[in-house]
Amino acid sequence: MEQMENLPEEEKDMVMQLPNSYFERGKEEGIKKRNQEIALELIARKMPIDQIAEITELSKEDIKKLASE
Repeated sequence: MEQMENLPEEEKDMVMQLPNSYFERGKEEGIKKRNQEIALELIARKMPIDQIAEITELSKEDIKKLASE
């Protein structure tokens, strides 16, 4: 923490925000992964791609890729 005290205020703020930015990024990736899992289940149930895109907020292109895998 002593090293933090020597940093300019702007850099201190940036360093303090790093954990939050990593948390948010991980959270977003987790949500996307879960939406992909839901999309796969809906594909298996023969739901139309338009509806899957609306429910999961994934693009139609992403859903088509998942369907072809």
